Amino acid sequence: PLVLVAAAVFHYGFSAGGWPFIAAGFGVLIAAFAGHVIINVMLGTLFTPREVALGLIVYCAGLLAFGLATLASPALRAGGALPVSLGFLGTAAVVIATMVLWLGLRGAFDSFDVIRRFKP
Repeated sequence: PLVLVAAAVFHYGFSAGGWPFIAAGFGVLIAAFAGHVIINVMLGTLFTPREVALGLIVYCAGLLAFGLATLASPALRAGGALPVSLGFLGTAAVVIATMVLWLGLRGAFDSFDVIRRFKP
């Protein structure tokens, strides 16, 4: 449900509201992520591999769409590039901070060690 709120806030931010609403859209997404983390902590579970893959695909698709839109639209370059860039950086920082706090520094780095994990 919060994704729909974020989509509405992003839409208004890009059409008429400006950077405060774009930042608020990223704030809603980060709040949804934090809520998901809290629920996982309460239930004693971690993110499933499918949740991680979905999050990574959505994040990368958003980055790609933003990059292409920035190249194609002078209006986005003028008014929306900085808040969206900072929003993507902030989202990545929140995810990395969550990994470090939840798994520890070594566990966070081991999460990216795909070669050792899938060795026979």
